[in-house]
Amino acid sequence: MLALIEGEVVDKKHWLTHAELNEVFAIAESTPGPIAINTATFIGAKRLGIFGGIVATLGVVVPSFAIIVALSYIIDLVKDNKWVGFLFRGIRVGVLVLIAKAVLSFFKNMRKTIFSFALCITAFILVFLVKVDVIYVILGTIVLCSIIVAWQSYYRNHRLHMIGTPEYYNERVGKPLEEEEYVSDKAIENKLVVIKTKEEESV
Repeated sequence: MLALIEGEVVDKKHWLTHAELNEVFAIAESTPGPIAINTATFIGAKRLGIFGGIVATLGVVVPSFAIIVALSYIIDLVKDNKWVGFLFRGIRVGVLVLIAKAVLSFFKNMRKTIFSFALCITAFILVFLVKVDVIYVILGTIVLCSIIVAWQSYYRNHRLHMIGTPEYYNERVGKPLEEEEYVSDKAIENKLVVIKTKEEESV
């Protein structure tokens, strides 16, 4: 389902980029319910609001439900047929290929850092070797990443306000500084910050 959604939404319709779809998959996997349905609901809601979310959800659920109900009657009649057994073996191989394609596609487009690799390896060890419940790994990852993002945001804002960076202050040319903002003498001495007057800006 993920490979099919990717081909339809990204490659064909161009509604999302690969990076955006990877983020949608991450959110859909972390929330209750099947990832394919969660993904379809999210994309539908993004395109057409609540109505789009409902239609997209039904579009994924109804055909699958109808096909499974129809097959349930047929399988009972042919489950002992050896050719049907060969068919299911072929389907397993096809599913494996689709899963491998989805994994490679996600890996190719994901943001690769030392932290992401360390987190991936740690999660793998906890789930497959230590046998920790997946839900605890997901929740722990969410908490850890939220703390890191909050700290990075705080550090960045603190650095912008307390030390002063060229990018920040160049955007504030001609604008009065807020009460909590100032340019440190060290930043000026090291030429990290260049404050232009209105006359220099006009030139």
